Amino acid sequence: MKFIELWCFLAFITSSILNEKGVAGAGDFRYVTGYAGLNYTGDYYQFTDYTPDLSVVQMDNTIESGCGIGLWLLYDAVNYDPLADESECTFRSIGECRNWDFQCRNMISSLRYAGSPYGLNDNYYNLYEGTLFKGREFRGNTDAADLGDLDMAVSSLIVTGQSGWTFYTDVNFTGFSACVYADEHYTNGDIVHDYARVQYMSQLGLPDNSIRSVARGCLSERVLGHPGGERSGQDASD
Repeated sequence: MKFIELWCFLAFITSSILNEKGVAGAGDFRYVTGYAGLNYTGDYYQFTDYTPDLSVVQMDNTIESGCGIGLWLLYDAVNYDPLADESECTFRSIGECRNWDFQCRNMISSLRYAGSPYGLNDNYYNLYEGTLFKGREFRGNTDAADLGDLDMAVSSLIVTGQSGWTFYTDVNFTGFSACVYADEHYTNGDIVHDYARVQYMSQLGLPDNSIRSVARGCLSERVLGHPGGERSGQDASD
C-alpha cells in the first residue's frame, strides 16, 4: 500500500471512532468521558473499564458532566462501598452528552459499567452485594449453579440484552425463583440497549440475600419485565 493510501485509510479509521468531542466512541464501544465542568468543559478523562478509585486519575469528586455509551454506575465512595449513602447515581447514554444530576456532581469516587464486556446489548447479568448496585459483584453470561463468594449475599441486580434470566433461592437451580427480562429499551440510530435494574430484592418478591444460582431463560412463574421487546422505550434523539 502506498504511503498516501495508507495515510488516508488511517485518517478514515480515526475519524470514524471520534465523537464531536474528539473522544473515541464508535458503535457500541462502551466508555464514559467525565468532565470537571458543566456542559462538557474543563479537565476530562475517558473511562473504558471499572475504576474503583478515581483519585488514581486525578478525577475524584470533580466530575460534573459526561459523554458516553452504556449504563455506568457512579459511587460516592471508593471500591463501590456497599455501606455508602443510600442513593443511586447512574449515567445512561448512547453517544450523548449531558450534565449529571445535581446530587451526583463533584461527588463520584468510583465507577463501573453494568453489562457485558463483549457487546453493549449482549445477554448478561450483574449481581451486587449491596442494594442500589453497590459492593462486590458476581457477573456472567452463562448458567451458574452457585454464586461463589456472593452466595446468599445478593441485594440488587441488573440484566442486559433480550434474554430472560431466572434467579433461584437455592444452589443448582432449585428453590423459589423469579425471572427477569429487560424492561427498559433505549435506542440511538442502529444501536440498541435493553436492560432491567432491580434495586432491591423485594421487587422480585424474594427475600434479601437469598439468591444462590442463576439460569438463562425464563423458567419461573414469577416474571419481571416482558419478552419480545414489550418494554418502556426511549429514543436518544427525543
